[in-house]
This record gives sequence, C-alpha cells and structure tokens, in this order.
Amino acid sequence: MAESEIKWEAPEFENRERDVSWYWISIIIAAAIIAFAVWQRNFLFGIFVVIAEILIIIWGDRKPRMVAFTLTEKGIGIELGKFHPFAGMENFSIDKSADGELWDTIIFHFHGKFKIPLMIKLPKKRLEEAKAIIKKSLEEIDYEPSFLDSLEKLIGF
Repeated sequence: MAESEIKWEAPEFENRERDVSWYWISIIIAAAIIAFAVWQRNFLFGIFVVIAEILIIIWGDRKPRMVAFTLTEKGIGIELGKFHPFAGMENFSIDKSADGELWDTIIFHFHGKFKIPLMIKLPKKRLEEAKAIIKKSLEEIDYEPSFLDSLEKLIGF
C-alpha cells in the first residue's frame, strides 16, 4: 500500500499587523519598567529591559517567511532535513482559526513534560486530509491554549 503524503507551504508564524500605537505602548511600558529599575538601583535589570525592548521592536516588525512542510504516515518534515517522527509524539490537537483566516494550526505534543509543542500552520482546505493521516498514528485531543498562548494573542505578538 502506498504511503499517504501531503505537501504545502505555510508562514512560519502568524503575521499580526501592528500600528504605530502598538510600538508606542510597548516603549512606554518599557520606559516605566526602566524607571522602576533605576529607582530600585537595579541597573542590570534596566539594561536587560532595554535589550528586550529593542528585540521586541525588531521582531514585531518582522514578516514571516514561507516554510515547506511534508506530512506522511511516519511523521512531519519541515524544510530540508528536519523530520519529527510520530513515534516521538504523544498526541495532537487542532487550533481552528477565525473564519476570515486561511490557516488552521496543528499542535503536536511530544513525550515528556518539558518539550515545547510543535505548532504548524496548515491551509484550512487540507485540514481533514491531514487529520486522516495523523490519526493513523496519534490520538487527537481538544486544544486548550496555555496562559502564554492567550497572553501572546492578547498583546498581539
């Protein structure tokens, strides 16, 4: 029997449009934290906040690149050479996006408590086809966003 395979390209992360006010709010919050660090005479923390704010501004303006994915009955391949076999995974879940978006997210949960889940964008029209392949090896569980996932969506990062 031939092995099922799906190939697609998707953005490496969700692109959220940010207006100028998002950057200004970020700078104001960082400035308040820096003022607190100076008041506490914790200059190392103040330097850390400056570096973190610079990175937030740089990363906030970055556009996602398109990444190639290959889904087979054995696992998920990412770009050239990166392969995650289903044998190392415990289960998966689906985060269905808002109606206007083109992408849903498949979250693969690895064995072990300290491994970060693998989140991959998938075109909505290919979701059922992908689920059929994945369910041959992994159990689907309900998606429950973590506190950090919810915070990330709230602040728009």
